[in-house]
Amino acid sequence: MDLRHDMLTHGVNVVAACHDGRLGGLAVAWATQVATNRVLICVGKQSSTRELILASGAFGLSVLTRDQLEVARLFGTTSSRDTDKFAGLAYHTGSTCSPLLDDCALTLDCRVAHVFDLDGSKLIVGEVVEAKFLKEEFEPLVYRQGDY
Repeated sequence: MDLRHDMLTHGVNVVAACHDGRLGGLAVAWATQVATNRVLICVGKQSSTRELILASGAFGLSVLTRDQLEVARLFGTTSSRDTDKFAGLAYHTGSTCSPLLDDCALTLDCRVAHVFDLDGSKLIVGEVVEAKFLKEEFEPLVYRQGDY
């Protein structure tokens, strides 16, 4: 039996990258810590942000809080090819030049360490070069069964 993509509960994150002055970002629920200094993300083949991650060799991960539903919807329902998702949002860049949201719980600035193919998606392992807790206490935004 195959699991549907939305059967398990996941925290929601924004993954973002920058290459040649182009910013891109997407909401992902498939992100997890796999070592003390490594995170794993899964990005589909249709994602323009995936192109930026692979070209730049880096990405930023911003952990969203429960009150950031509109941010999740913006990054989860529009394409960076058509929309400047960062317009009007406060963000900074890490040492990798990847965009990181200011109003979230935690940011991770990562360099791409490994890339694996999986049925058209890419599993990307990032080495965390910098982590910043922006909120000591927070309720994570959760994704399950197709909604937040």
